[in-house]
Amino acid sequence: MQFIAVDWGSSRFRAWRIEADGQISDTRESDQGLKSVTDGAFEAVLTQACGTWLEASPESPVLMSGMIGARGGWIEAPYCPCPADMQAVGAAAVKLTVAGRPAAILPGATCTDALGHADVMRGEEVQIFGAAATLGLSDAVICIPGTHAKWAALEGGRLTGFQTHVTGELFALLRGQSLVGALAEGDADDPQAFLAGVDHGCATPAAHAVFAARADVLNGRLAPTSASAFLSGVLIGNELAARPQTGGEVLLLATGILAERYGQALDHLGVATRLVEAKAATRAGQIMAARSLWPERLPA
Repeated sequence: MQFIAVDWGSSRFRAWRIEADGQISDTRESDQGLKSVTDGAFEAVLTQACGTWLEASPESPVLMSGMIGARGGWIEAPYCPCPADMQAVGAAAVKLTVAGRPAAILPGATCTDALGHADVMRGEEVQIFGAAATLGLSDAVICIPGTHAKWAALEGGRLTGFQTHVTGELFALLRGQSLVGALAEGDADDPQAFLAGVDHGCATPAAHAVFAARADVLNGRLAPTSASAFLSGVLIGNELAARPQTGGEVLLLATGILAERYGQALDHLGVATRLVEAKAATRAGQIMAARSLWPERLPA
């Protein structure tokens, strides 16, 4: 069906005009994420960014995913509990009216670990379902690197559970605001130091492992210009040590330096990976969600 898909995060706004054949006819992207919207003017931001689309297609629904449904977003959309498929996620969406047409905000997902602690995601569930559908998979292990990296399990087409690792956030804090990263000079890529860090992080508790990024520089075992790559490897290695142990390939939803580093680390550990473009996965997942939400609008 024809609809407007919006991926609205904390710092970025992305929108696509999806035609009835599933193709993208136009895109919009800006820095107007949630953090930049004042006085709750979310509808104004949306209509300003997509006004020409709204005028040209007065009946096209608007589907939104990501942090726009978080507490502090446009409308809080309560998380959909796992296990869940896209049908369940769509059923839990918050529905509203935008510029005189139906709209929906997807809810994200939540799960509980063996000790009763909660985990949550917003937006990644769309990527997970989209990536699996694009590749024709109903069972998969998916890694989405980032500030808060996600490891998710898809079984029988349902998201059965996931783990969040604050790897990117820890790296930024340790590299820029701690004694651990204070001796590092620059952030140049050093594959050898990075993989040494991966090995150390896989084998050693994180709170101890990261200190080697300082101690090894002080003892002349690590060049200051390699300390950043080593620290990155330690944190990624520590994350990978806790990944789901399935023995199969990992779908890696990443681009740029994160795709390179996670790919190198997983290959180093003997884990097969398949790289999936994250934006394409998001759009594929949003098309699935739109079909679930508004089946009456599908072409006969």
